[in-house]
Amino acid sequence: MLTSRFRLLTGLGLLLTFLLVVGCATAQAATPKQVQVYKEAVAALDAAEKKLAANDVAGAKTQLKEANALFAKLQQDLPEKMKDLKLTPQQEAQWLQNNKLGADSSAQGDKLERSGQAKLQQGEALETQGQKDMATKLRQEAKRELDLATQAHVKAGIYHLRNMQLAYSSLAQ
Repeated sequence: MLTSRFRLLTGLGLLLTFLLVVGCATAQAATPKQVQVYKEAVAALDAAEKKLAANDVAGAKTQLKEANALFAKLQQDLPEKMKDLKLTPQQEAQWLQNNKLGADSSAQGDKLERSGQAKLQQGEALETQGQKDMATKLRQEAKRELDLATQAHVKAGIYHLRNMQLAYSSLAQ
């Protein structure tokens, strides 16, 4: 379903983070184009966060995908950034907090998704038994939980991409 895409996106974010930490060993200076890509990625990430806060989940997902693609491009163009990554103690603390919040949000999304799917199945079973009112109520609860699961997965993706922002923050200076 839709949330499986977000698990994939979250997984890709984690993979990108890992690849950035491992990195390659070619040193080069960032070009103005790469600086612009970084700024666009951060702007897309900020827009995703704002859209999610405004309950525009579809818009948030679109912006999150855009930010993910831009950060992936930076990772491809500047893999050495992570090899030579030196975060301040404050940035390291933020990195760890983002990882924890992202994992918690992803776990919450998974839990809500399982619950929503179970309620959908219960609703179908009740409908076949002729209990249409109860089935309708369960389907509504399932839809609400699945929507909340999607929001949680988007939020997890945002947290993971915030670490990408930290990794490439030197481009903004």
